[in-house]
Amino acid sequence: MRFRDREVVVTGAGRGIGQAIVERFLAEGARVAAIDLEPPAGRVDSRHLSWHAFDITDEGAIAAFFTGRNRCDVLVNNAGIPGEGALAALTTDHWNRVFAVNVTAQMLMAQAAMPLMPAGSSIVNLSSVAAHLGFAERAAYCASKAAVLGLTRALAIEFAGTVRVNCLCPGTVDTPWIARLAGEGDDRDERLAAMAGRQPMDRLGTPSEIAATVAFLASHDASFITGAVIMADGGMTIAAR
Repeated sequence: MRFRDREVVVTGAGRGIGQAIVERFLAEGARVAAIDLEPPAGRVDSRHLSWHAFDITDEGAIAAFFTGRNRCDVLVNNAGIPGEGALAALTTDHWNRVFAVNVTAQMLMAQAAMPLMPAGSSIVNLSSVAAHLGFAERAAYCASKAAVLGLTRALAIEFAGTVRVNCLCPGTVDTPWIARLAGEGDDRDERLAAMAGRQPMDRLGTPSEIAATVAFLASHDASFITGAVIMADGGMTIAAR
């Protein structure tokens, strides 16, 4: 098991990709601290798993979480919010909230975790294909996810001698968020098929596939990889070029 006795912290852990990441690290022997606004119903039960409910934009809550922790071997900055809305309706409050969750919280988590990260540790930041492709009525989301790329590269250079920092950009993944976007009604299946069809592999990704890539980037199998931006998008971005 690649992560036996290693301490892993995962944000946005309550469902979808975050839940799959938690399950993957547990399966590989890690002790996982899972963070979300509230622990999910029907959550995974394991003596190697602890749940922590707080807002990751709250600096005091982050400081309290890390107080008393001895070590952090892996930090996975997975939490994020959609940031939907046409430009004409986009308010600065909404823009700032999207950046607070999608970018600033990743910086704050890394800042707090870094003193506890021994040499050989790893940070994996979750971005999106939206960092590379423009989507209508997603200005705040696309901009925030692009900012994650810059944050990742800057931290990778700053800590290259001790902690590896990489970024993963998922495509369209079968999560509760995608189910919500598909909506209800007779044409729901058509909308899902259209989202799947944006990817040359002609299907949605699965949370477990994203989790497997996160685990690879966090593991010693990726020991010579830092500052990388990895696409897990079924070929979506390359097809758009």
